[in-house]
Amino acid sequence: MKHSISTIALATLAAIASLTAAHAQTLASRVNVPFAFDCGSAHFAAGSYTISMQGSDVVAVSNDAQRSTRLAVIESKTNSGSPNAPATVTFKRYGDSYFLAEYSTSGETITLPESKKERSLAHEYALNPTEPSVVQLAAK
Repeated sequence: MKHSISTIALATLAAIASLTAAHAQTLASRVNVPFAFDCGSAHFAAGSYTISMQGSDVVAVSNDAQRSTRLAVIESKTNSGSPNAPATVTFKRYGDSYFLAEYSTSGETITLPESKKERSLAHEYALNPTEPSVVQLAAK
């Protein structure tokens, strides 16, 4: 009897883990970024990146060439419509500085918080009649 319960519990945990892994895989996208950018306190060079969800409130940005990963806490997550919509990555541009702002995939839009550097540039732009640019890249 104890063996049967242990087997059922182990099978249930394995099923839950595989569902979680399958869901996380659908929220991973590759994007080629032709410019250097910041995400939180991390600075990234231009290149190929994989962006994926790590749990419900963390997004991972992985540099494919250097095989390094940085994590960022999500500010908000909203339903953006169709789960079949193409994945996109959105950056805010202040002059020559780019900041990862949003990641949209599988019908969800994940918004990342502004860094101190971005808030400072946004404040400077607010003092002038200039708005930051928004750059959106298609992800695969």
